[in-house]
Amino acid sequence: MSALYLLLIYGFNRMLRFNASGDFNLPVGNVDLNKNVLTALTNYFDFVKNRDLTFFNMDYTNFLSCHTFKQHDFIYLDPPYLISASEYNKYWNVEEEKKLLSCLDELNSQKIKWAISNMVSSNTKSNFLFASWMKKYNVIDIKSNYISFNDNSIKSIKEVLITNY
Repeated sequence: MSALYLLLIYGFNRMLRFNASGDFNLPVGNVDLNKNVLTALTNYFDFVKNRDLTFFNMDYTNFLSCHTFKQHDFIYLDPPYLISASEYNKYWNVEEEKKLLSCLDELNSQKIKWAISNMVSSNTKSNFLFASWMKKYNVIDIKSNYISFNDNSIKSIKEVLITNY
């Protein structure tokens, strides 16, 4: 597990990517293990160590269909971003986005707390579907700047965290 985390810290943009042979295939990034990262990790481990938490990493439709949620449960989703071009979102489309938003509306009607992060605009692209849908919930702007291998400039990106609580 520590080797995987090491790849995440030193990999470009803290990404994990493997080729068809299973070999790690990202260059070293511009972020490393430093005091801020260690502080964030320490704070995280202190926060979770005395809590009854369960983490799942699976398709959200499978997760939602096989779980019965209780009053104090919380669901966080970080789906592929409809308007960005990344390897991990090449199968995401408008229909998938609509299906996800409908699931969140249903969870809200059941009074299950959730949060979702997403990108509503990036340079000349806009996710009008998500931007319209999010207006009925709490919107928290996320300050971010995505760095790419070919472009380290400041970009016009609006990323948000949406909550129903």
